[in-house]
Amino acid sequence: MIRFFLAVCGFGVVALPVVAAPPVDIATVFPADTLAYAEVSNPAELGPHLAAAFKGTPLEDSVSFIESKRGAAKTLPELNTKRELAELALFASPEVFAELRKLGGVAVGLTGFNDRGEPELVVAVLTGDSAAAGLAARAFLTTSTGLRKVADVSKVAVFQSRPPVVRYDMNGNPKLVTDKPPTEGGYEPTFAYTPGLFVAGTSKAALAPVIKRFLGAEKDALAGTAGFKSAAAGYRKPGLFFYANAPQLVAKMDAAGRDRGAPFDFELFALLKLTANAKALKTVAGTVQFRNGGAALTVGVQLDPAQRSPLAAVLAGPPVKGDALHHARRPVAFAATVNMPERNRAAALLGVLDAGAKASGDLGRLPSEAVKELEERYKTSIADGLLEKVRAVTVIVPRKQDLPKGAKSLPVVVLHLNDAAAATAWEEFLPKLVADLAGEKTPAEPSSETVAGVKVLSLPATGLPWKAGVHFARRDAVLVAGLDRKLVGAAAAGEPAAAVTGGDKPLAVPAGEYVLLGGLDLGDLISAVLPAPGDAARSPEPPRRIRRGENPAPPDEVRKELDKARGAFLAAFGELPPAVVTVRRSGAELRLDVFQPKVQGGGLAPVISAGVSWFDTLMSSHDPNSDFPRGHNMYGNW
Repeated sequence: MIRFFLAVCGFGVVALPVVAAPPVDIATVFPADTLAYAEVSNPAELGPHLAAAFKGTPLEDSVSFIESKRGAAKTLPELNTKRELAELALFASPEVFAELRKLGGVAVGLTGFNDRGEPELVVAVLTGDSAAAGLAARAFLTTSTGLRKVADVSKVAVFQSRPPVVRYDMNGNPKLVTDKPPTEGGYEPTFAYTPGLFVAGTSKAALAPVIKRFLGAEKDALAGTAGFKSAAAGYRKPGLFFYANAPQLVAKMDAAGRDRGAPFDFELFALLKLTANAKALKTVAGTVQFRNGGAALTVGVQLDPAQRSPLAAVLAGPPVKGDALHHARRPVAFAATVNMPERNRAAALLGVLDAGAKASGDLGRLPSEAVKELEERYKTSIADGLLEKVRAVTVIVPRKQDLPKGAKSLPVVVLHLNDAAAATAWEEFLPKLVADLAGEKTPAEPSSETVAGVKVLSLPATGLPWKAGVHFARRDAVLVAGLDRKLVGAAAAGEPAAAVTGGDKPLAVPAGEYVLLGGLDLGDLISAVLPAPGDAARSPEPPRRIRRGENPAPPDEVRKELDKARGAFLAAFGELPPAVVTVRRSGAELRLDVFQPKVQGGGLAPVISAGVSWFDTLMSSHDPNSDFPRGHNMYGNW
């Protein structure tokens, strides 16, 4: 009997169909012509790094933290809002990090555009050794009555949202309409799962290449292309890895813009395309990773040396030294210095300024055109006499400026000149430049005031587009210009102890040779991206229905609480030292690196704690009478 049983089992094993081994590299399931790609690289090594980033924060022990929040709740609506906080905490739990380490890979790709110019996106998850991930995918597709099969790809069911259609008979009884099977939509959220792979995208057409490559039905893959291999060798490290086939991406986006009747409005992409020269771009790749207890963003731009690039031309100078940042007085949102090339400085400066003006959509004169007009008007050589003598440029974005009401803030610009004579020539030229920008024929006579031991000259704001006066100061071979008189004087003084490279949290200037060196405050960067204070706390619509015994806070108080929590979150970044920004040039590659120290081992604890508090305040501000996405409200009713 035992022999018969073993024989049957053996026959069954032999008779099983041959299935291709699951891919071990998630890039092998994406087609070779994928335009842009990003992945969570090496999840097994990334998990411990993520856990270290949450060390010392409330989310490290979410059970105790959520229980303390529940215990502090005073009303039933407040208690029920802790559900969202608990769900947020789950993503930082040890169990999630443990499952992340088991995944085979997570990636997203832009595979092309449809005939209406809409982007085709696809997200792929190789479940690897994580049974929980496969179970979650299976549950997602099977437990929702609104997801229905609309098509197949290589015998794998493809799902889209098709809520049930109900009709009522003569007696008022609901009946499901089942006379027609669900039909495939051309462009909408689409999902599929086969053991080992969960995939989501914008259409069946986006999912199909990934499914077929996973099953071994198609072979050509992104992982095998020369550009991807080169990028992966330098940037594919535990963390987030990204790659773009720049020439194809630019061409396809331009064509898609024509198909949709409007170009894609991505300012950063447009700036890179014009300053680097789209024809010179070969690949863009990079990584976000944990490094030396901090977090780093590294972006590499591979250029074609046969093509002229304004960005490459201006970043061709000698290495920058840290003392150039002595003019960047704390606190600043951003400050950076770049040395000009030894030769053809005017052409390099005007080239990158023209490209930047085009990227901004400015339809006025280009900087190079303005220079020619000024040279003709004043019968002087601006390109050779002034621009060629600019040895380096420091750009400073102050955290706060004292400006007239309604004025537009602009950076403080520091020009490092060849000598004091060149600085004097620039000082004499600035009133003429400001008069030209203001549309005046005769330059104004500047007033003067001494700030920080430096004589600061000032020109009125009349006619200037930014509605603020221009202040400038000269000291030795340095000229500083800006809109805040005190900041201009302080920058010209150049005190090392008061600069971003000094103080109790100095900018840690790394060893090495860089064509650009600077610092960045992440709190100020995030503040610029987030909605303005008050936007996140608009009065609920429709107006709240007050329940018996309820005494809700007035809308103005809700706004104040939210703005206070938002401010505390942004202020928490002040506990971190500034991030270091560098650009290194190696042959035909430009490599940008932004490194934020002290992220792991409790360094992010103040930021995460304040962020969690802001999230909790935001959830508690919701209308208790409105339905939550899952269909229940803050009172626990459905």
